[in-house]
Amino acid sequence: MNRLLRITLITFLTTAGLSAFAIERTKLVSYAQSLKGKKKAELKTAIYNLTGNAKTLSYGDGSNSTWWGFYVTDMDAEGYVIDRYSNIKVKFGNRGSVASGMNIEHSFPKSWWGGEKNQAYKDLYNLMPSNSQANSSKSNYGMGIVTSASYDNGCIKVGTGSDGTKLWQPAEVWKGDFSRGYMYMATAYQNLTYEGEGLKSLQNGTYPTLKEWAYTLYLKWMREDKVSQVEVDRNNAVADIQGNRNLYVDFPTLAEYVWGDSTDVAFNPDVALTTADGDERYAAYNPAEGGGGGDDGGDEGGDGGEDTPVPPADGILLDAPFDDITEGNNTSNSGSGTPWDGNSQFPNVGAAYMAGGAVKLGTGSKTGYIASAALSTKGGTLYVAISVKGWTTVEGKLDVTLGNEKKTVEYSAKMSDAFENVTLTFENVPATPTLTIATTAKRAFIDNVKVWQPAGTGITTPDATAQQKDNTFFSISGQKFSKMPTKPGIYIRNGKKFVVK
Repeated sequence: MNRLLRITLITFLTTAGLSAFAIERTKLVSYAQSLKGKKKAELKTAIYNLTGNAKTLSYGDGSNSTWWGFYVTDMDAEGYVIDRYSNIKVKFGNRGSVASGMNIEHSFPKSWWGGEKNQAYKDLYNLMPSNSQANSSKSNYGMGIVTSASYDNGCIKVGTGSDGTKLWQPAEVWKGDFSRGYMYMATAYQNLTYEGEGLKSLQNGTYPTLKEWAYTLYLKWMREDKVSQVEVDRNNAVADIQGNRNLYVDFPTLAEYVWGDSTDVAFNPDVALTTADGDERYAAYNPAEGGGGGDDGGDEGGDGGEDTPVPPADGILLDAPFDDITEGNNTSNSGSGTPWDGNSQFPNVGAAYMAGGAVKLGTGSKTGYIASAALSTKGGTLYVAISVKGWTTVEGKLDVTLGNEKKTVEYSAKMSDAFENVTLTFENVPATPTLTIATTAKRAFIDNVKVWQPAGTGITTPDATAQQKDNTFFSISGQKFSKMPTKPGIYIRNGKKFVVK
């Protein structure tokens, strides 16, 4: 399917009211609370426990059937079926009726679990409308890289992989969608016993279920083809019908905590990136820059990754960009010799120096520190963000103390580098705490110190009515366009994703 159809679908979702299925971030985070603090196999089983019980429709056509569901989940603005397996356009008929020349395609074929017509057989997350010829050619093969194709309709390829295994391969635009679908199935149905062709992609057992070659490839495709608005809206529409969700769509980096680069990190839905309504961070998410990452508030410093908590629009307890420090610099070893006596936010300092919009802590022979005034809060969970870099070498670490708790931060940025961003989570902070930042040895530069407290689930949902409504476009990396861009890609306008062919 080409990108134009995506634009058409997004238009339909707005005009036909599919956005009514959207979920707010606060509700999504509440739904996913049982995942908090878990990692790897334990996290996968927690997702299974949460999403494995669905109220599936009857399989086939007719009222409250699969095709009745497809009418909501897979129709574009002009009434055509969204076929992820071919580029042939076929219109829907009456709701519940089979579209001409189309089949119901199982992404995980029923033969993989022995043919039982169970919940997996009827699950809409596993079912999509497909051109009948493409469906037949795909057979019951697993998904992977096809190196020698025996069937290629311009959308999917069917053939053999480099080791001779029979496989099918989706179009580039759908690789991430199908990968997240496979991850959902391998989780929601980790209790099934797989056999035959299924054992080429899966192994029996609750973890990892997907074979290593499979989850490694699907993680790659997931990162390259991020969650689109089309996928978000389908996820929400299926959830409205079945009552369960594909959390690998809701939390775009969740799979990293199950199989990927963050399996040694506990997942935290309170601060994790989501595609939910009101989560502005997703517009700037760029999977090409890395996987799930983020430290979700661990004891060591993070790198500002996608899951790093984001300060709310209001309610920040301390914000110190040090813009009033105009003397000196932080790029030469002679640029920060003038003492800084502090300000109203940091009235207590020791061995602190002006460094051109930043503060140098310490000297070549002693440590330095800055301590804030008492923060106006009742306590609880607080986040602290700091930008830091060292001297010509990294001479030590940072001790960050909030209330009664101290965390030690390691960093690698040196004077010649850009500042390194660190975000820390402090829990059970007492009322009216003070923040102290100190070097453990000699010198370091700090900048952009922020302290904030999460509201409710940890993220303040912006007021959609307050957003400016104009025709300004932004790229997913934040570049602003004064008129509609012509280069193909995904853009943001008025808080909504917009796709240009």
